[in-house]
Amino acid sequence: MDSESSRPRPAPRRCVVSAQSGQPIQFVDPTEPEDLDPPPPSSLGTAIRRTLDAYTLATRRLLGGKYADLRDIAPPHMRGPSNITIVQCNDGVIVRYDRAQAGQEGIGVFNSGVSLAQVAPQLSEQLIYFPEDPKTFIPDPGGLEIAVSVSDPTTNRQTVHMRARPLIYGISRLANGFQIPPPPARPPCLVSIYNESDFYLGGILAPADITPQQAGADAVQFTVYSRAKLPVGWEAIEIYPTLSEDHWKPEYAATWAELDILAAIAQKNVVTSKLNRLDSRGATRRHYAALLKEFETLLDGLEEPVHSFLRQHPEFLCPTHQQMWSKLPFGSRVSDFVFREPHNDYLLVEIEAPVRELFRKDGQQREEVTHAINQIADWVQFIADNKREVEEKLGLSGISASPRSLVVIGRSASLTDENRRKLATLQAQQNKLRILTYDDLLASCRSHLERILGPLSLPVQNVEVFYYK
Repeated sequence: MDSESSRPRPAPRRCVVSAQSGQPIQFVDPTEPEDLDPPPPSSLGTAIRRTLDAYTLATRRLLGGKYADLRDIAPPHMRGPSNITIVQCNDGVIVRYDRAQAGQEGIGVFNSGVSLAQVAPQLSEQLIYFPEDPKTFIPDPGGLEIAVSVSDPTTNRQTVHMRARPLIYGISRLANGFQIPPPPARPPCLVSIYNESDFYLGGILAPADITPQQAGADAVQFTVYSRAKLPVGWEAIEIYPTLSEDHWKPEYAATWAELDILAAIAQKNVVTSKLNRLDSRGATRRHYAALLKEFETLLDGLEEPVHSFLRQHPEFLCPTHQQMWSKLPFGSRVSDFVFREPHNDYLLVEIEAPVRELFRKDGQQREEVTHAINQIADWVQFIADNKREVEEKLGLSGISASPRSLVVIGRSASLTDENRRKLATLQAQQNKLRILTYDDLLASCRSHLERILGPLSLPVQNVEVFYYK
């Protein structure tokens, strides 16, 4: 038996329940003297409390052991300590879970003496109602609201295009002929909701200045998926019909807890499977988005970590290469990279440290740029003078006497418009030479990957985008 199951319980006391929007429930001591002696809890309330106490202990044990690696997938009220509020109404039972500090969690049982229709809106922050006639019912003003807005990419101005108020209408009477599963099955819920919801938004990928009709039928479509947390104070709410104590026994709780965890896993797998069927490139896109971020973090450092990264991910330098060589000797000089592309088209690459600057303050190119260009020139000259040796001994079959070349050096932030013009002149003076900063290389990689995979990242947390046609 879990040692926590025998932890001491505080004596029953009468409290005033304070439920404010966006805040966990507060229990306030009453001020009236006649309210100081609480009535004894009902036998049903005691049975529910004991069962849910065993449920939380089983949850803690499962998510701390057998299912520890799945904690983030579990329902929100199972991931950490909770305060549980049980309110008995004359036509049902409301259970509300609120996040608590470790060691301060507890369970309170309250007899309201009124209907679910009167209590549910207060405890759910005006989300759950039990109206007599849903078609004519008008809920109280206020409550949770969801807004969808569109941001103008040129001005960053946001315009709200839609507002919606989510509402749940429950029925306290079970449908005629409904068979309540016998114990030890869990009692059926009239309403069950977590403070996390899945949101989906569909659209098309097109320039901001054209209409969807102008984009045409071949436009790339997308679905945005996000699991968002509702701005409420509770973690979960469950509402049950009034059943006998036979349905609420602590020995059933461990099975219920495990089934709830497995159900959450199954639901997550179904959602993931459906979205991945829409976009088979999603995993590849996430992989390269992470690599681009990793590469960007290396650009504030030295050359060797950058060289090591590019050696592991040569597609950043030459996305269409068929073969790659690193540190290949051309006479007394050693190349950083040599790439072979289709039709024996070769690319020679010289990289310098990202911290190197390309130009001095007076506009003259720095020695590091001259050195890199000279390195390329020496390699090309060696290839031209020793073409057969290069092909046979180095394995560069079919290489041209004047292959294409690339120099990667420095950062874009240090370049002025005049510097850019001088770079263009330098490249024009050297046949088949291209000079890029690391920022240029990063932007080129991102652009190339996004043409194939779709946008790699959005400046929003907890959002996944799936692209398809």
